[in-house]
Amino acid sequence: MFAKPRWLAGLAATALAVSLSPLLAASPATAAERPDSLGKDFWLTFPRNHFGTPELQLFISGPTATSGTVAVPGLSFSQNFTVNPGVVTTVAVPDGAQLSAGDSGDPEQRAIQVTANDEVSVYGLNRIQFSTDAFMGLPVDVLAKEYVVLSYPALGQASEFAVAATEDGTEVTYVPAADTTAGVTAGTSTTKMLSRGEALPVSSSTGDLSGTVITSTKPVAVFGGQSCANVPDATIRYCDHLVEQLPGTPTWGKSFQTVPLKTRLNGDTFRMVASENATTVAVNGVAVATLNRGQVHQQIIDGQATITSDKPILAAQYSNGTTYDGVEADPFMMLLIPSEQFLNQYTFATPETGFARNFVNVVTADAGVGQVQLDGAVVPAGQFSAIGSTGFSGAQVDLTAGSHTMSSSQPFGIYVYGFDDDDSYGYPGGAAFASINAVAALTLTPPAQTVKVNTQACLDTTVLDKENKPLAGIDVKLKVEGVNPTTTSGFTNASGVLQHCYTSSKLGKDTVTATYGTLSAAATVTWVSATPPPTKRKKLPINKKKVKKSPVSLGQNGKVRLVKSIKTNKHGKTSIRVFCIPTKASAAGEVRFCDTNVTKKGKITVRSTGYDSLRVRVVVKAKPKKGQADTWRRNTWRKSWKVRP
Repeated sequence: MFAKPRWLAGLAATALAVSLSPLLAASPATAAERPDSLGKDFWLTFPRNHFGTPELQLFISGPTATSGTVAVPGLSFSQNFTVNPGVVTTVAVPDGAQLSAGDSGDPEQRAIQVTANDEVSVYGLNRIQFSTDAFMGLPVDVLAKEYVVLSYPALGQASEFAVAATEDGTEVTYVPAADTTAGVTAGTSTTKMLSRGEALPVSSSTGDLSGTVITSTKPVAVFGGQSCANVPDATIRYCDHLVEQLPGTPTWGKSFQTVPLKTRLNGDTFRMVASENATTVAVNGVAVATLNRGQVHQQIIDGQATITSDKPILAAQYSNGTTYDGVEADPFMMLLIPSEQFLNQYTFATPETGFARNFVNVVTADAGVGQVQLDGAVVPAGQFSAIGSTGFSGAQVDLTAGSHTMSSSQPFGIYVYGFDDDDSYGYPGGAAFASINAVAALTLTPPAQTVKVNTQACLDTTVLDKENKPLAGIDVKLKVEGVNPTTTSGFTNASGVLQHCYTSSKLGKDTVTATYGTLSAAATVTWVSATPPPTKRKKLPINKKKVKKSPVSLGQNGKVRLVKSIKTNKHGKTSIRVFCIPTKASAAGEVRFCDTNVTKKGKITVRSTGYDSLRVRVVVKAKPKKGQADTWRRNTWRKSWKVRP
């Protein structure tokens, strides 16, 4: 380690206390549903810095006025705080909350809990003279049960990680990628039981703990870094403490766009770690490594670039030491944010003093160029340049000291950093932490629907994990093909659902396709007239059984059955009229009559005497029942019989 002027180190710490104040928020339409770094409950810890007594501080800010408490249960420490929008609240934490190197291999009761009545963002600062770094805290609701560590090799100082438990009875299993100071050999699985508020520190005796796989039975907070690292290697001065709170593997990404650190020469150092075997990593479309689970690739990248992989990775950009290029600077570690986790709005601040040069790197989709605003003014499109053919563009924007806001109609990412004499700071301006790698199923319902024009059709895209649990904050793409062609996107809510509703003034059919990654589902919407044309009505049937042929003869009792039954279907009803018409009378003086009978089932009989000949005529009418007239129309059946004695 090489000494820096005492006044400068003190000034840097004061400046960082002011600078770490991003108020991370998505656009109002999505902020309430999308998991991000704002929260009401945090469990944090401070891994070991370089030798000496540390100054530990938390910087708390929020989008609304609120209050809360910082507590270290193992030290019987508790302090209330209040937050006003745009103002950073600083809480000093006892130096005893810093973890040891973990030589005993046992958990320590030094985890820190931050609770608030409303959502806040929390940053931690660990300062020892000439060795300072900070991390962005992640709330409990975005923590995971699987992590792969990204830190930095032990180049004279220890590579390290730490695990903090949020619940009692948490089993933590880790397989260190390097030998540890607790005597655990690289590759050996070790399990520890942690209680709420305990933290487990692990340091390497040699080598790099990057790639260590950590699993737990309940969600935990994990931190990775180095006690005092020389970047990119031990020949480059000066060393500095590195620490980041790491996201769980479900939130990792496959596509990262990078912009070089302004004023630096000959490129920046990048590291990528894989969570799955046979992960191919490419830089600017050229494969640079194939990594198995826990393996790390490190390289210098000079200029704007895109880092892609076929399976999820965690990536970080490192500022090199001052002697790397002769530029006033110092090491820092800054996690890269996958484009799927970009937000639409950020509030952040640079140091008020202590850093002569402050910058923000911006990455946005090409459609967002000319829409990104800094403090209400559009960032000129001319400041952006395309990042290859990725569809994204990047810019390096100078910042004045103080607080700033950035927003856009398109999601974008920001990285805030600054340099001074042998000093630097840098951090991503914020991110969503949706479990984008846990998506196992996607459905679109209803699969088909018929809707009248100028009314609304709604479709629900539901996203689930392999345990059929809903996933919030998943960015679903929707494409409509047909009479209303369009594309759109949106984030699933807490129930794992993205609802898309729209209307049409056109008749016809749309096919709607929802897509996330390689998963897709389709549904159809058929738009019909609000006053549909009348349908062709069917004639009610008149069903007759055993109809006698004419002529017929009366039986011995002067009676004959003409029809056994007459009926229609269930949508209509029948009326039957029978007419008896004498055509020739018998001898004078005889009794004459013609009697007809119709039963409910439509049986028709005739009884007659006194006529040598008569004619019987039947008229049957079928008409629709109530409510059936739009579908069925009337029908009539007529028949005559000549009847003889």
